[in-house]
Amino acid sequence: MTKYGYVSGWLKDEVSKQDNFEFQARILLSMGIPYDYCFADVFRGDNKDRYQLRKLLNTTAQEGDILVVPTLTCLYSNIRELCCLMYIVEDTGIIIQSSDMDLSSDSDSSDWIIASQLAHLDYLHYLRQKRASKAIKKAKYQSTLNTGGRQKRVITPKYRQAYEYLQSHTYAATQLKFHLSKSTLYRIKRQINNRKQPINTPQSYDASRGDLQ
Repeated sequence: MTKYGYVSGWLKDEVSKQDNFEFQARILLSMGIPYDYCFADVFRGDNKDRYQLRKLLNTTAQEGDILVVPTLTCLYSNIRELCCLMYIVEDTGIIIQSSDMDLSSDSDSSDWIIASQLAHLDYLHYLRQKRASKAIKKAKYQSTLNTGGRQKRVITPKYRQAYEYLQSHTYAATQLKFHLSKSTLYRIKRQINNRKQPINTPQSYDASRGDLQ
């Protein structure tokens, strides 16, 4: 029976923003596993392939050997990889030990282990979805800002209502109803019309209502 160690992760985790790999590596070395028996996969970019883990499981580890990891999550990134890991444990008879739980082919708690790890995957998916949603909202907000740093005047629902009202009423009546200055109404009309019309197309001018040219 031989004890091996394994760790994986990004040098800087995308979710926690911490040096996840180095932190787990220190935990693994503190478990007393000889350095020559430790395997590691460092993720870079979108590449999360576990080359060293496959090498260990397919060519090095034998039945009855023990694989020590800081946490079981070092061994997979998604449900497919977790299921493959379970099959490998069952077929090879190796034992996986971690600081949170042990996993072996004859473990009575295998169902509970799978359930807990699936829950962990679901939570990670939630964090990634939340981060992606936040990034989209930030990008949408940034698109309303000038590159020079001055915020563009955003067309609010109130401004849009004022614009629609202005189509059939005078500036004076629109000012009174929405409590907006005439210069603000000019600006709202110009912004909305610029979005509707092609670049360099002159806007219409209504002298009876006092529109600016």
